[in-house]
Amino acid sequence: MRKKTIILIALLLLLFVESAVAVPKNKGPKPKVPKPPRSPKIDTISFVEQATLYAGNIYLGTQEIIDTGILYVQNAISTGIVSTGESPISGFNIETTLTGTCDLNTFEGNYEGDWILTGQGGSFEGSINGKVEVASISGRFNSKGTGLFEGQKLKGSFEGQVNDYKIEIIITAIITSKNT
Repeated sequence: MRKKTIILIALLLLLFVESAVAVPKNKGPKPKVPKPPRSPKIDTISFVEQATLYAGNIYLGTQEIIDTGILYVQNAISTGIVSTGESPISGFNIETTLTGTCDLNTFEGNYEGDWILTGQGGSFEGSINGKVEVASISGRFNSKGTGLFEGQKLKGSFEGQVNDYKIEIIITAIITSKNT
């Protein structure tokens, strides 16, 4: 019986020793799982600005009257300057190239085209579209920055009136840029 007890104790000791050897010891803190990178922060600047386009700076391009009193204009160019305020685009030159139609009976129509807003060191270039109603215009624009404005986007809307052979436009816009 004594021999059986010694063998049983020896087996139990071996089991304890084996399990103690098989369990790895904790050597310091567990490694941390890396966090996914944060999304870049987006900075925004909202503003309202005025631009003036003068009659001498509006070129009607190719014109044709189609159907019953519909004026079709292609590649009309207008130039001007963003003239007032302290916005990020104050003092920039603006140029649009538009194609559209206008019903000569109602003086209403639609247009679309390209535009560029140029300042020192860069520009914003993009698309523009809108409508004409009697002596007013309105529309939307979207553009991307180049040069010093690389990585920025400028988008917004505008409304304007024709007064004394000039078009005065009020621009409501936002500039966004990613900050990492």
